[in-house]
Amino acid sequence: MTTLELKNNFIKLSSDVKKLAEEFLNLSYIQINWRPADSQWSIGECFEHLVRTNVKFIPVYKIYTVQEYENKELEFKPTLIGKLVLKSVMPDYNRKFKTPAPFNPIGSDIKESIVKDFLKQNNEITELVKIIDSSKLRKKITSPFSKFVKYSIGESFIIIGNHNLRHLKQAGRVMQNEKFPA
Repeated sequence: MTTLELKNNFIKLSSDVKKLAEEFLNLSYIQINWRPADSQWSIGECFEHLVRTNVKFIPVYKIYTVQEYENKELEFKPTLIGKLVLKSVMPDYNRKFKTPAPFNPIGSDIKESIVKDFLKQNNEITELVKIIDSSKLRKKITSPFSKFVKYSIGESFIIIGNHNLRHLKQAGRVMQNEKFPA
């Protein structure tokens, strides 16, 4: 895969994420904050988790943007750690993980604007990805979840996109619950 293909894959994934997220735009405050069970996240908590996680990547991406961008095609190869992290955030991966406290939205006051906030953030990240210097995509960054886990900037694109899909599907399951408020 080339760096250009990697960016284009993220942009496509980001577009898919946007379309899915827009399905939640017209929900009421009650619907956004309804939980199927005390231990399960509401739709709003799914979005809040994504906002809290994704915001950690924005300053890193800003460091590696360029003003006059050239689409240089460089070879891109994922690392072993990157592949393992990616596998764990894939939308259809069934194993659940304990969410670290700073990223766990349970008990948070979720605003009715959370879906709009997420869409705005998703757009900002997509625009940054478009102008990140391709030669820097192999540069290692530390995961916001663990200081012991490092993967490349390029891998973070795939991780973010799939992590977003995973939690949007989770939010969709909440909305499909037979007890979901009308």
